[in-house]
Amino acid sequence: MNVFLNPEIEQFIQTQIESGKYASPEEVIVDALRMFAEKGHIEAPVQVKTPEELGWPSGFFEQTAGCLQDDPVVRYPQGEYEVRGQQL
Repeated sequence: MNVFLNPEIEQFIQTQIESGKYASPEEVIVDALRMFAEKGHIEAPVQVKTPEELGWPSGFFEQTAGCLQDDPVVRYPQGEYEVRGQQL
């Protein structure tokens, strides 16, 4: 398998080898993949709670979503207002 890496990753791998911790690029990549796999096992999956579990009444969102759909929002005239200096 051939893998092409961007210059920043290549420099990172070279720095790891020069530090003496690794003897080859393969060792750096294998260790990085091992840590990546371990991280995946540590993180707990996100559990999505229902609205009821979060304390909302059953059916609340179904009853209220779009409740303004038939009633237009009206902005009444605001009257006169003072015009102050312009800002640039």
